[in-house]
Amino acid sequence: MRTNFTTYSDGCAFASRIHYELKRAERYRIFLSLAIFNVGPILDLAGNGALASIEDRKSFLNNLNGILKRSIREVDSISNSGRLKIGLLMPETSRQGAEAVVRRVNRTINEFCSDYFQKPADYLVPTEISSFPDAAGARSVASYLDEFMEE
Repeated sequence: MRTNFTTYSDGCAFASRIHYELKRAERYRIFLSLAIFNVGPILDLAGNGALASIEDRKSFLNNLNGILKRSIREVDSISNSGRLKIGLLMPETSRQGAEAVVRRVNRTINEFCSDYFQKPADYLVPTEISSFPDAAGARSVASYLDEFMEE
């Protein structure tokens, strides 16, 4: 069983990890990618007030995070602050590699939600990907630091 990946329940700690990995990527000229999964739209698809209470929402997010933890590499870091946006930091991962990870994670989320709500649907999860050094016109990895510091 893998246990070396890092989960951050505090947004500031996750932001610090982003900052550390970004500095490391700049120093050693290696790739770094960050994916942000917005699970908020899933709440609308669940329907019938399935996640109306705070407890139900926390339970859903905790269960989802548990599934995602099993889907990442040991060197990756995932945020878990109970928010509707989940960050996945992937050191030494190019943008193309991050895109492959995002496709796999989105399939995992879709399957999880279909089982969790016992309602097959297309649980689309809007995802942003940012990579260093190739931002490809997207937000830079550094621009997400403030977003996670606000938690």
